[in-house]
Amino acid sequence: MTKPRETETIAAAATPAGGALATLRLSGPGALTASLTFLRPRNAAGKLSPRQATLCEAGPAERPIDEVVAVYFPGPNSATGEDLVEISCHGSPYVVKKLLQAALAGGARPAQPGEFTQRAFLHGRMDLSQAEAVADLIRARSESAHRAALVQLQGGLATAIEKIREPLLDVLVRIEANLDHPEEDIPSLAPADLEAALSRPAALIAELSQSYERGRLASEGARVCLVGRPNAGKSSLINALLGRERAIVCAAPGTTRDTLEEEAVISGTASVLIDTAGLRDGAALDPAEKAGMERTRAALASSDLVLLVIDGSRPPTPDDERVHQEVLAAAAKNGRPALSVLNKTDIAQWNGETHDVKTSALRQEGIADLARLIAQRLGAREADAQQVTVTSLRHHEALAVAAQEIDRAQEAAKKWPDAWEDRAAFHLREALRTLGSVTGQDAPDEVLARIFSRFCVGK
Repeated sequence: MTKPRETETIAAAATPAGGALATLRLSGPGALTASLTFLRPRNAAGKLSPRQATLCEAGPAERPIDEVVAVYFPGPNSATGEDLVEISCHGSPYVVKKLLQAALAGGARPAQPGEFTQRAFLHGRMDLSQAEAVADLIRARSESAHRAALVQLQGGLATAIEKIREPLLDVLVRIEANLDHPEEDIPSLAPADLEAALSRPAALIAELSQSYERGRLASEGARVCLVGRPNAGKSSLINALLGRERAIVCAAPGTTRDTLEEEAVISGTASVLIDTAGLRDGAALDPAEKAGMERTRAALASSDLVLLVIDGSRPPTPDDERVHQEVLAAAAKNGRPALSVLNKTDIAQWNGETHDVKTSALRQEGIADLARLIAQRLGAREADAQQVTVTSLRHHEALAVAAQEIDRAQEAAKKWPDAWEDRAAFHLREALRTLGSVTGQDAPDEVLARIFSRFCVGK
C-alpha cells in the first residue's frame, strides 16, 4: 500500500448521478493547485481561503461550465488528512463530467474505489474499523443497521477492542519482564494468577462475539423464506408484506417455479423475503418443477427464518402434513426459527390445530401481526443507542481467534506449570496481533485492499 507522503492527487465525484447538486473532491499535495487551474474565486483575494466557502466560476474563462462553491481544507486537519478541496456544483452529468475532466487535466488522477477513506485511514484520521463503518453507513437499510454503523464510526468498536487489549498487554509485559530479566526482583505470575488475569478479557470477547448474529442480520438483512405446498398463498403473502405487487399470483397451483428474492424492512428489521416453489410429492413432477423444488430446499437451508405457509381454505391432506413436517424438521436441523402461518382465513374451512398467526393476504388481515412476529423471532429488540454490535464476519473471526489464543495461553500454564511462560507469551502476542487487525494496527495489505475495494468511487 502506498505511503501517505508518496501519494498523488486524486479526484472523483463524491455524489451519485441524478441529484440537483453534486460534489467533486480533490485530495493530495496538489489538490489546491489542480483546483485553481479551472476555478476562479469571486472574492477580493481571488483565492480559496482555508475553510471558507467561496463562490467560483468553473471552467475555461472563455466558456465557463458552472458557478460553484468550493472549500479548501489544508492537511493534516481535513477529512483525508491531506490537502482537500470540495466543490459543490449543479448535478448535471455533463457539468460533473467536464469539471472532473478539468481536475484531471490540472494534475489529478481518477480516484480508486474507497481511496479517500483509505487515505483518511493511512493518515490516522480514523482506524480501520471506523473506515469499514463508512461503507456500512452508506449501505444501511434499517434503523438497527444505521445505529450499529454509526456507533462503530464513532469509535465504539475500537474502544471495546482496546478494553480487551489493555489487560492482555499488562499480562504479557509481566511475563516477558520475568523472561528477559530473571535477575530482577519482579513478582512472577503463577498459573492461577494467569487464569484470573485473563478471565476479564476472555469475558469481554465472548460478550462482543455474541452480538454478531444480531449485527449480521441488521447489516446484511435476515433471509426470510416462505415455504409450503403449492397454492398456499406464498406469493400473495410476499406481496402483502412488501405492500406492492412483486410476485406473480395465479389461482392455478405451481405458478412459482423459481425462487424470488426481494429486500424489505419488516417492523424495522432489514430482511430479504424469499418466495419459493411449492413442495409436493415428486413422483409426477415435470423437470422444471423438480428443479424449482430443489431450489426451494436450498433456500430453506440458507434462511434465517422459515415461514411455513399453510392453506387455511381446506383441511390438510396426508401429503400436506408430510410437507409441513419436512419443512419444520429442516428448520430445526439447521437451528433456524420457524413460524407457522395459516393463510387464506377469508375463505377458511379449517382453523388449524397449531399455528403461530392467521393471515389473509387478500384482505391484508394479520399482516401487521405477522410482521411483528418475524421481528421477534429474528431477535429484533430496542438496543442502547451506544451499544457496540459486531456486524462484520472479519471482526467476528478475529475475535474467535483471539479467544482461542487466550485459551491456549491458559492451557499452557496448566500443562507445563514449571515452564509455561514462553508458550503463554506466544499465544498472548498472537491474540494481540489478531485484535489489532480489527482496527488496522496489524492488518495485512491484502486485507486492506479487499476492504477498501468495497467502497464506491468518491468515498
